[in-house]
Amino acid sequence: MNLVIAGGGNVGYYLAKTLCERKYHVCIIEQKTERCEWIENSNLVRNLILIHGDATDEQIQMDAGVRNCDTFIAVTGQDQNNLTACMLAKQLLHAKRTITRVNNPKNIRIFQQLGVDSVVSSADRISNMIEQELEWADIGSILSEKTENARIRQCIVGVNSIAAGRMLSKIKLPQETIIIVVVRGNRAFIPNGKFCLEEGDEVVVMGAEENLLEAEKLFYHEANV
Repeated sequence: MNLVIAGGGNVGYYLAKTLCERKYHVCIIEQKTERCEWIENSNLVRNLILIHGDATDEQIQMDAGVRNCDTFIAVTGQDQNNLTACMLAKQLLHAKRTITRVNNPKNIRIFQQLGVDSVVSSADRISNMIEQELEWADIGSILSEKTENARIRQCIVGVNSIAAGRMLSKIKLPQETIIIVVVRGNRAFIPNGKFCLEEGDEVVVMGAEENLLEAEKLFYHEANV
């Protein structure tokens, strides 16, 4: 799994250290020259790529490999910079997933509404989220190896998406496609037809590979109103 971290301060450094120890491929983007020098002199440098530059700059993100990364994580000390970096990574470079740390809890809902996949306030929780992604990847790999067409996808219920605010019985999933679990906050639900999805829910969908792209549109595309 390829990860890019914007911000090489204490949070970014120790997050990268944890992820490198778990054998992930990690790149840090850090703007301050003296901090880059400090990271270069640490033992961590052997296991990561370090980019000196502004994480809100498109070219810097491209140099860091954001276009091909699995997860982009913004943990600078400025919420505004974190949001800008995540939007750039998601909308222009098409990072598969964006995670940001917020310093002001009031910004959590705003960041979610603007399309950041996950908004957290703890480096430990970010590490745990990465671990969960790897576990789902393992399940997907097993399905790919053992079956001809069964696959699994994680989707986020987006703001104004077709699925937001609707019961599952009112959502028309493609044939041979089912929702197997919904994660909301720190709880997981095995949903029935009366379960109502909310913006920000993480939905795990399983089904025939050819139908999953259509299923994903229900959670990301805006509803016609």
